[in-house]
Amino acid sequence: MLPQLNSAALRQACGREDLIRKAAAQIIKDFAEFGFEVSFSGDVEGFYEEVFKQMKVHIESIMGEHYSQFLNFLYRIDVTEGQVAVYQREMGGVSYEDALTELIIHREMKKVMIREYFKAQSQSKDSGTPELSD
Repeated sequence: MLPQLNSAALRQACGREDLIRKAAAQIIKDFAEFGFEVSFSGDVEGFYEEVFKQMKVHIESIMGEHYSQFLNFLYRIDVTEGQVAVYQREMGGVSYEDALTELIIHREMKKVMIREYFKAQSQSKDSGTPELSD
């Protein structure tokens, strides 16, 4: 059975320092592929605000200057414009850029959670004990 990837699971994952650090590394990697620098100080308490600000600047830049590159960026992150529209409605009318930035953070966290799940499954097959890694 796959891990839960709903809002409650994301909130719980955001309480785990190891997952926050891995999500930050994934964000840094994905943005770097498009020439955008995102840094993370390692302060897990300030993770969201720290990366959100940096990501939003890059998103605004790519949306305004290179729309085809923007679409490639969405594809790489595995986000659709429809998903952004849903997030924007659910978030109460925030800007498209804010909704997209939030969605990317959530998507990157989900990538990390899925990777951790399959890593734990692989380890449990080797040891015979199913556990999620911390």
